[in-house]
Amino acid sequence: MSVKRVFKIFLGLIIFSSEMNAQEMPKSDRAWIFGASIGLNNCEGAWSDRFTNNLSIGGHLARKTSSNWILSAEWNYLSGGETPNRNAILGTIQTVNGNLLSSSGSFATYNINQRATFFSVGLEKVLPFWNTNLNSGPSLGFYAGYTWHWLNLDNVGNDAPQILEPYSYGYDRMSRGFNLSQSFGYLYLSKSRLINFRVSFDIMQIWSRDLRAYDYATGLINQNPQLDLMYTLKLKWYIPIYLGQKKEEYYYN
Repeated sequence: MSVKRVFKIFLGLIIFSSEMNAQEMPKSDRAWIFGASIGLNNCEGAWSDRFTNNLSIGGHLARKTSSNWILSAEWNYLSGGETPNRNAILGTIQTVNGNLLSSSGSFATYNINQRATFFSVGLEKVLPFWNTNLNSGPSLGFYAGYTWHWLNLDNVGNDAPQILEPYSYGYDRMSRGFNLSQSFGYLYLSKSRLINFRVSFDIMQIWSRDLRAYDYATGLINQNPQLDLMYTLKLKWYIPIYLGQKKEEYYYN
């Protein structure tokens, strides 16, 4: 599915939600929401030769209105396993068998892992499909922010100077750029206030540019922007702090 089509579907759902909300409906609770998240990510696009499936964890702060709009800010850190094509990352400093020589002449032990961090602010809308729990329901979210992604070169014995700092900067593919994401999920804030979460499917587009002026593996200068895509199954666990709650009044005869 193209990025343009995703935007059209998301915009249509937001307009539909706004029209429904324009009708006279009961008000939900206002709240500050704190939370943590975990996500399972799949990467595609220009970075798929170095990023595959990975995990992300994050923190979340949001403000929920009585009309079920949620203004939020979040930070995520992504960590993945071995890059799928490390021969292309290191190039000619490896032996013909794909090994890396240490300073003592033996084979060095090393890993090349996926890393990224991204910040975003967003606007979410809980759709008013039913009134059994006004604070819960299907929800849509739109976010914008900034992303850094790179490869972490881990030389276990620190005995391969060719991939230690500062030479590691020529291989880590450090990139950064603007991101947009769309989120389709379900928000549940229980009436008992003990169980509060959101589960969602997120689509992120990242327009990034390589920060390193020179790629040691290819001998080329890469300044071309690239479009990276990330698909995420995410679970957020929330702690809501409700505002303006009505006080109970007791009357005695």
